[in-house]
Order: sequence, then structure tokens, then C-alpha cells
Amino acid sequence: MHATSLTVGSDSKPKLFTTPWWWRWALGTCFARITEPMATLALISLGTFVSGYSYGAFLVSVYAFTGALTATTSGKLIDRAARPRRLVMIMTSSSFVLHVALAAFGTFRLSLILITVTTALCAALPGGIPGLSRSVLVKYADPRLRNLAFSWDSIMTEAGWILGPVVIAGLTLFGLPWVEVAAMAVTFLGVQLFLGPLVGKGRIETLPDAAETAPGSLWSYRTAWPGLIDSVSVGMAVTGIVSVLPVLLPETGASPAWSGILVSLLAGTGIAGTLCYGKAVGRIPLHITVQSLLTLVGVLTSVVALAFSDSALSVAVWVGVSGFFITPFNTQRSISLEASIPASLHTQGFSAQFALFGLGSAISAGMLALISGITAALLAIAGFALLISAVTHATARKEIFRK
Repeated sequence: MHATSLTVGSDSKPKLFTTPWWWRWALGTCFARITEPMATLALISLGTFVSGYSYGAFLVSVYAFTGALTATTSGKLIDRAARPRRLVMIMTSSSFVLHVALAAFGTFRLSLILITVTTALCAALPGGIPGLSRSVLVKYADPRLRNLAFSWDSIMTEAGWILGPVVIAGLTLFGLPWVEVAAMAVTFLGVQLFLGPLVGKGRIETLPDAAETAPGSLWSYRTAWPGLIDSVSVGMAVTGIVSVLPVLLPETGASPAWSGILVSLLAGTGIAGTLCYGKAVGRIPLHITVQSLLTLVGVLTSVVALAFSDSALSVAVWVGVSGFFITPFNTQRSISLEASIPASLHTQGFSAQFALFGLGSAISAGMLALISGITAALLAIAGFALLISAVTHATARKEIFRK
């Protein structure tokens, strides 16, 4: 979709981990990806302190839905900004202030309306930041190592989902709910310090073409549809797996407390799967969209198997197997989207992936709430996720293989 070239003086042998920007990007990305995983426990704790558990759960929903609804718009603003670095600095600074304000409002048990609106603003303003870190990676990484870079991007996302709840769980020992939300605020300073200076600078220069000068709408690129809609499917799968564990485990005679350990297992096998995929990707003779669809089938097969699990061991096995497919799948959908849209839409596109993942999570949560029985709900989740991805891949197939 767009061409890239190395700047003069670049090494003939590509490097990633030894480049001066890599560790700055890695630290900034960790801060960018850990905020949302921290939010669930932090907001439940704050909301419970203010008005009870139900209000805490409501704040989590407000934060998640607002972030999903505004991520694409936030990413578009960054893509189109005349001075994107300055805009990112404003976003991160304002997000820090808003989260500190939320912590203060909750501590003094101020108006529920004020706390709810502030929670929504906390999610809306930085909605494009997770997608920004991925677009910065595309700009800096040597094209020959981009698949490896995307693999590590997925690993850092998984690490964020492991570390976020752990950090909040540790902070609960203080017995002060505001500390947990304040910790979320600090993550934006980390993004500003490490990722901010990389915005608008890079070794890769995009060559101008018609698509770059008039990129149009993100959704006007049909070749990008699989990388976008697949985000809904994997969001459904992940939420379905994680959400049923506290209910499914007691049915197999195990304690629901094992849920957290199994979520960590899912993330751990995901990292292992991504490392394996990173080594094998160059030798796989299939188009990236075909790879992603086959990997999604692996994910959803695990969901179906989990639905019929009747022992704690089988639950653990299928959770682990699902993770082995999920994280490489995240890498594949990133590669697919990056190759399908011009660089001027990267932040918007990657932000849309995070937003659509959230939409998939919401759909999955709704199915679990409305469909009676874990088995039926998981089968419905797997079936619908496969349907929308298969239809999307089939619809875009002609344009994809015409390239």
C-alpha cells in the first residue's frame, strides 16, 4: 500500500534490540499498555469506596466503553496533527491531571455524576495512545524486522495484562483506593517521557503517493477489513475465556481463585507462541490474512473445547492452548493492517484495532449475560466470531490477492 526506504547511512544488516530507540519505545509501550489492565481493579476499588461494588463495576464499564468509542477519533487526531508530538504531550499531561482529579474526587466522595464524567474523560482523552505506540514502531523498525517487532509488541501487550492487575493488587495493601488510580496517572508520565520524544521522528521515510496525499477513510481500504474485524473476534474469544473461569472452575471442583493463575498461564503461553511464530513466520508460505484466519480457527477451537471441559486439568490445558494462538494472532492482525493502509492512517488504524477489541469484549459479555449455560454461551461466542471473520476475509479476498 505504501513504500518505505531506509535513510542514508543505515546498516546493511538490520538491527532491532541494539538500536537507540528500541528500549525507549519498549518502556513507553509498557506504560501505554498497562493502564487499561490496571483500570478494572482500580476503578472497582474506587467505586466500591465511594458507593458500593455495583458503582465500581459501572465505572469500569464507563471507562471501557468510552475508551473503545473514542480510540479511533483520538488516533485520527494524532495522525492529522500538524505537530503530533506536541499533541501527544498535551494528551498525556491532561490525562495525568484527569486521573489525579478522579482519585481526589473519589477520596472525598464527591458527586457521583462528577466522578462518572471524569472517568469517561480519563478514558476518552488518551484513547489513541495504545495505537500510537504501534504506529511509532512501524516508523522506526527496519522493514526486514517488522514482523519480529510486531511479535514483541504483542508480547508487551500480554505483559501489560499480567502486570497491571499485579500492580493494583499490591497497591491495595495500602488500603487507599486513590493510590491505585494515582498509579494509573503515573503511566501517562511514562508514555510522555519515553514514547513522546519518538513521535514525529524515525529512520523510515514514507514515500509520497496518491494514497498518502489523499488517504481517505480507514474503512475505504477493503484490504484492511480483516485486520480490523478480526479484532472484534479475538476480543470476543479472550473475554469469553477469561470471564467464564470463575464460574467454570467450581463446576470442575476447583477453586475460582485459580482464575487469576490461569489468566497468567494464558498470557505466558501467548508469549511462548509469539516467540515460536516470530522464528517461523519467514518460512510460512501463506499470505498473512490466510495465516491469521487459520490461527483464529485455532483460538476458537480452544474456546469450543473449553466449553466441554469437565475437569480442572482440561480447563487449564485449553486455556493454555488458547493463549498459544491468541498472541500470535494479535501479531498477524497488526501485520495485516499495517500492510493494508498508508502510514498517514497508522495511528488511527491501530487505535481502531484496540477499540474493536473492546467492542468484541462487550459483545462477548452480553452473550454470557443473555445466553443460559456456559457451554451454550461459549459455542455462540466461537460461532459468531468465526462467522464475522470468515465473511470479512471472503469479502476482501479479491482485493487482497490482487495486490
